[in-house]
Amino acid sequence: RSSDLTEKDLLFYNSFPQNKDILGKPTHCHPLIATRLVHSGPGKGSLLYDSELSFALRTGTQKGVETRLFSVETQSELATWTRKLVDGCHAAAELIQEVITACTWNGKDCALSIHIDKGFTIFTEEPGLNKVLLLKQPFEKLRMSSDDGAKMLYLDFGSPEGEIQLNLHSCPKTIVFIIHSFLSAKVTRLGLLA
Repeated sequence: RSSDLTEKDLLFYNSFPQNKDILGKPTHCHPLIATRLVHSGPGKGSLLYDSELSFALRTGTQKGVETRLFSVETQSELATWTRKLVDGCHAAAELIQEVITACTWNGKDCALSIHIDKGFTIFTEEPGLNKVLLLKQPFEKLRMSSDDGAKMLYLDFGSPEGEIQLNLHSCPKTIVFIIHSFLSAKVTRLGLLA
C-alpha cells in the first residue's frame, strides 16, 4: 500500500503508482481538513498503537469516523509524516477558507457556513433574493461543539438562547472535524503552537 499528500487531500493506493494515470486514481481520498492526527510514536497503553514507529489518523466522513493506523521504518519518517500531516491540515484549512453545508435549524431549511475568519453563519437563500441571515457568530464566541454521531450538530456560543441544534441530515463528523481544523489553524496562525 502507498499514500500521498496533496495540498488538500490524503490519497491512498493499493500499490505504488507507476504512472500519472494511476496517480490520478487513488483507491481512497480523504480531505485533509476533515482528517486529524490522533497518535504518533509509542503507544500509551493502547494495544491498537503498539508500535513505536506508527501514527494513527481519524477522518470524519458522511458515514462516521474512519480510523487508519500507519507504520513507518524510521523515527525520521515518523517525524516527517507527523509534521506534513499537521502542517497539511492547517494549510488545507487556510486554502479552503469556507465550508457550506445544508441543514435544518428551528424547523427551517437553511445553510451553515463555517469560515476560518468570519466564523459561523446560518442563512437561507430565496430565489431572486440575497442571503437571508439567520445567525452569525465568530469563532471566538464558540464555547463548545458536539454531535450525536448521527445527524445533529450542537454549537454553544454562550448566548441566552443556549446551544444551537442543527440537523445536518447526515453524520456530522465531517463538519466537527472541519471546525477543529479551522480552530487549530487559527491557533497556529497566532503562533501559539509549534
